[in-house]
Parts: sequence; C-alpha cells; structure tokens
Amino acid sequence: MNELRASMADTTVLIAGAGPAGLSMAILLGRMGLETIVVERRSGVNPHPRARSINVRTAELMRQWGVLDEMLEVSLPLPWTEQFVYCETLAGDEIGRVTTNVQPVVDGVELSPAPWLLTSQDRIEEILLRHLGGMSEVQIYWDTDFVEVAQDGEQVEVEVRGPSGTRHLTARWLVGADGAASRVRRSLDIDMAGIASFGTMINCQFYADLGPWTDHRPAALYWTTSPARNVFQKIDVNDRWLCQLNYDPSMHRPEDFDVDTATEWIRRSIGPDLPEDFDLRVTDVIPWVMSSTVAERFSDGQVFLIGDAAHQLPPTGGFGMNTAIQDAHNLAWKLAAVAGGHAGAALLDTYGIERAPVAQYNADRSRENSRSVGRIRRLVESGTATVEQKREALGASTQYGSWLGMDLGLRYDEGCLIPDGTEPPQVDDPVSVYSPTARPGHRAPHVWIDGATSTLDLFDTQFVLLCGSDVEAESDTENEPGAVGTGTVADAGFVAEDAGRSGHPALRVLRLGVDLADPGGRIADVYGIGRSGAVLVRPDGHVAWRDLHATATSAIAALNTLLKQA
Repeated sequence: MNELRASMADTTVLIAGAGPAGLSMAILLGRMGLETIVVERRSGVNPHPRARSINVRTAELMRQWGVLDEMLEVSLPLPWTEQFVYCETLAGDEIGRVTTNVQPVVDGVELSPAPWLLTSQDRIEEILLRHLGGMSEVQIYWDTDFVEVAQDGEQVEVEVRGPSGTRHLTARWLVGADGAASRVRRSLDIDMAGIASFGTMINCQFYADLGPWTDHRPAALYWTTSPARNVFQKIDVNDRWLCQLNYDPSMHRPEDFDVDTATEWIRRSIGPDLPEDFDLRVTDVIPWVMSSTVAERFSDGQVFLIGDAAHQLPPTGGFGMNTAIQDAHNLAWKLAAVAGGHAGAALLDTYGIERAPVAQYNADRSRENSRSVGRIRRLVESGTATVEQKREALGASTQYGSWLGMDLGLRYDEGCLIPDGTEPPQVDDPVSVYSPTARPGHRAPHVWIDGATSTLDLFDTQFVLLCGSDVEAESDTENEPGAVGTGTVADAGFVAEDAGRSGHPALRVLRLGVDLADPGGRIADVYGIGRSGAVLVRPDGHVAWRDLHATATSAIAALNTLLKQA
C-alpha cells in the first residue's frame, strides 16, 4: 500500500463487518456523534437465523438504544425460554427436562428492566439496520471487501474492494468486526489461542409443523440422541426452525450435506414413523466448526478486534453474539473520549485488558456446557444407563440454562477503574447466581427510580456521579491544568442534552434525594454509598470508582485519573 495520505481522514472510525458486532458498534459511535463508515462484503442481511439468544445485559443495551420493543415483537413467547428438553427423537422417549433460570426475576425481585429473549440473528440485524438508517453519522458500503490496512500511529489507511473497484479509505481507527475468519485479524498476524475445532456442525434452516411434539412442552432447545446428535431450535411462531446436525468428520464431509441429505437427517431425528407426506422444507444448509478460541491480543496500534474476530465461543449458552455486542459497548465510549480530546490514548489499552478475560471466561463456561450435553448423550447412547443415572446427568447439567450470574455479574478486575478495596459478593455459584453490587469493575445495579425509569437509564454517553445527599458540592482545591471541572462537582463536567453527541465524556452529577428521588434510600443502599459516599459510573454502565466518604475533590481527581490513563 502506498504511504499514508496526509489529507484529512474520510471518517473517524472505519468498521469492517456489518454483523451484530459491527452494527452495534456503528450505533454506539453514531449516538456519540462520531463519523463512521462500515464496509461489508455481503450485499445485505444474511437470511440464515444463526445466533438466537439476546441475553439480559444485551437486552438492556437494546432498551437504551430504543430498539428493545422491536426485538420483543420478533421474539418467541416467554414459555419457549423456560426449559431445555432432552429426548431420543422428538416423537420418541423423553430423557428429561432442565429448567432454565435466565430471566432476571429472582424471588420476586426484578434485577433488570429487560428480559432474556430468543429470536434470530437475521431479525436482529434487520432491526439494527433500520435504527442506523436514521443516523447521518454512519454510512454502510455493501458488497465491499476489506483487503489490507496500513497505519502510522495517527491514522489507518484501508484498502477496500467494492463494485466499482479498489479504493483507499483513511480513518483514525479501524475496528475489525469481520467474523471468525477475520481478514483484519489475519492482516495483523494475530494468532488465536484455544481449541480451534471440537465439533463439526451443519446448520439447517427449515419449515415444518412440529407442534405435535413441541407445543405441549415449549422449550428453548430440543436435544436429540437417536439416530444422530441434533438440536432443534424454534425460530419464530411461523413454523420456522433451525436444526444443528452434529456429524462425524471421519464418516462424512461438509459437502455431503445438501438439502436432501439434511432433510433425511432431520426427519429421522423427528421420529422413525414420520409419514412420507410430512411437509418439511429445508431452505439452506451451512457447515461450520465449533471452536473455543481467544485472540492473543485485541488490538494493534490503531486497529481493534471485536466479536468473532477476537473470540469464537461454543454456542452452548448463547454468549457469542452477546459477548460481541458488549465488546462494542466497551470500546465505543473510549474511542469517543479520545477522539474528543478528553482522554489520553492509553485509555484505549484498557479495552483488551478488560474484554480478553471476559471472552476467555465465557468461552470456558460455554465449553463446559457443551461437555455436559455430551455426557448426557453418551450415557443414553450406551444403552445401559439406568433412570437414576440419566437423572444424575441431567442434574449435573443445570448450570447450562442457568447463567444469570455470568450474564449480569460481569465484571472487570483491572482496566479503567479504581478499586475500593472491597471483595466481590460471595455466592454459591457465580455462573448461576447474581448478587447486585456497585463495587468498581461491576455492572452498575438496576434499581427502579419510578415505574418506567431504571438507574441503568442514567448511564449512556457520559460519566455519572451518584452522590449521597450529604456529599459536599464544593471542591477545596483548584483543578490541574487540563483537568475536568472548575472546582465544584456540579462543574466537573457540563450537563447538557447533547453532551454525549459531541463526543465529550460529560460528567452528570446527581445527588440522591436532591437531584434524583430515592425514596427509602434504596439506590444509596444497593450502591453501597449511604448519605456520605459517591459512585462514579462509566458510559458503558460499569462502576469506575466508589468512595464511602466522598468529596468533590476526590470525585474530580478520580475522573481525571481515569480519563488520562497515563
């Protein structure tokens, strides 16, 4: 590639890939006013269902973006999310059921304003694209391939190839959201660590009325063992289904699975006595390999990796797409803070520091789920298992289907945060059990402010300082040159409706009981600050700092430390 051009960049951020990760990244950057270009090699949304699970934390983000209602409209009714069914065939003997505990209501307490949803990736992408259509900051170039990137420490120059030929685009940063076979990652020679292949699968989208075997026991997943290891997933209320065929590569090749072969496998897993005239129409067949890998690094200079470009997770748990969208949520506000000149470039280093351990943890837990399913299937296939052994195997798999702690208990142990010396909540099972906490690094807890407003609605495009009612508003020292604020908590950042859209990480200050109603002191209690403490929450809703005896001076100093990151 030629030497980088010295002219003004074509855009602030260039995103390679328009899947859920890339589209979410574009939405987040557009909301913060950053000019963004997305290049996508496809000509539009892929009609294959692929990912289905919108975990609670991701649903919270979609609620914030104003698209959750549309997601609810295309999602399965609640009963289809409440259990997994294990059976030999859909029409045959049932091995057992496992209740899912993924909805954020525990013992009558709502832990989130958003639910866990089941829909399909094609519907998700369609909704995100419609939302992007109203953002003038974002352009999408379809039928456009990423070719290569050069960078000089100030900007990147990206060669892309589209319908009209090859062109070069310059940007301050490049975000690789171009999937498991990421050309961006390969162009940077970033290796993946982990298990590259521990399952060979065929995704089959089909239409059929499976109501006789499913309507009386609606489930998120139907695992079958005979005569092949398949899993059935209902996509919508119009008899659209996805079946994942698990084949042995020593006996079959991916290219062996055409529509006719896939149809035969699906019919056999429904039941051996299925009538010949049973209407089953397979529309597409896609081979893929199940992996559990994480990139050795998530960035290289001005280039960042998100989603499958940075990590590939087994589908058992549905954390792949959710981890991808939350990558974007972590990175976007940091790019905006640096682009606006309000944070040092070192802030961007915290992206990989924070997200890589989360990706590894999610990959490990998802692989454990896959193993628990494998144990159940092998036991049944042995032909010698007793009823009690089957029950024990099902009981041992309950963590798969119960991951609220893993979802909402997400935390960063280091990065853009200042520890307060406290320990995380102690729970029996951190995967299944979520205990709300405002400890630095954790997702800020949900508390209803009124019937429609959650504390989570406060955390969006700017830092928020929640103060106890007794915290002094005046600072007793002058700010350092270039520091945020002018000496008072109220002035530590300007509070304006369009502050976030300017790219400025404005600090919004709210004193509980003064600026923000807190009947009974519930917010102060859940956040652990009482009347004299304060908590600083990042734009992505993670707690950055907490002090039980806060002052304006300490709050301003904490924010300056976090943003300079140097």
